[in-house]
Amino acid sequence: MDKFTHSKKLNSYGLPANKNIENESFFACQSIGSCANAFGKFANLGNWDIKLGKSEQKNFNRILIDLNERYVFGSYLSSSTQTISETNYKILTDAYRFGFGSRDGIGFGGSGFSVVPYISQDFVWTKLSDYNLQSPAEGGGSDQSAVLNEYLGTFRFGDKASYGMKIELASMLQLNANYETSVVYRRHLFWYWSGSYIVSQIGYNALGYFTDDIVDNSPVIGTVFNFLLKAGYQYGYYLLRKENMNWPFNTSGKEAPLTYEMFNVGVTFLF
Repeated sequence: MDKFTHSKKLNSYGLPANKNIENESFFACQSIGSCANAFGKFANLGNWDIKLGKSEQKNFNRILIDLNERYVFGSYLSSSTQTISETNYKILTDAYRFGFGSRDGIGFGGSGFSVVPYISQDFVWTKLSDYNLQSPAEGGGSDQSAVLNEYLGTFRFGDKASYGMKIELASMLQLNANYETSVVYRRHLFWYWSGSYIVSQIGYNALGYFTDDIVDNSPVIGTVFNFLLKAGYQYGYYLLRKENMNWPFNTSGKEAPLTYEMFNVGVTFLF
């Protein structure tokens, strides 16, 4: 599967330098609520993705690099486009999604080589265009259809985060790998969602102030801790919302959202 990204990259003087084309392969897991329940038997997905945006890298403190990217994207996800695992007796799905987001990270390196761990946060709208239960004889088929029909044919709001690393070689080639978690809400309960989002961002930004001090005192070790702590925080918040999509609010009427987990590996050519 291919992902083509057109972006603008700034050199160490802050001037536009390069554009790139990025190719990625994807492996995805999909579920509703816990993977142990009746909705844990989705077939894995393949993904076609296009992303357009702007990328900036600024050098500071001699060896450190600050990555900042903003972009829009569109995707097609389908059980039929992956060949990694068997799909027999699993729920087959096809979905479209689009959205916008940001990617930020602190790494280290110099001319011709850099390593930048990053976190991305996106808002996304997803439409389930088709599904096939394949084996209703296992039980729960009518319940599964009832929930999946809530997503069928309409774009549903959600958000996703990615935790990854970008390695640049000789200013011409970038290697990129990340793990992505995505939540698609059955219903967009604005006030509950807003409360949940604000709580998550307060904690995330407070953690950022803490890790900035670590980076200032120990650039290399601080860069690693900055990534690990922020990625752990975002993934932990994702797990809390797998059973209650608006955690910590509306716990009495909690609903499990549709979730995706993906592993992405890519190569970017700069020109």
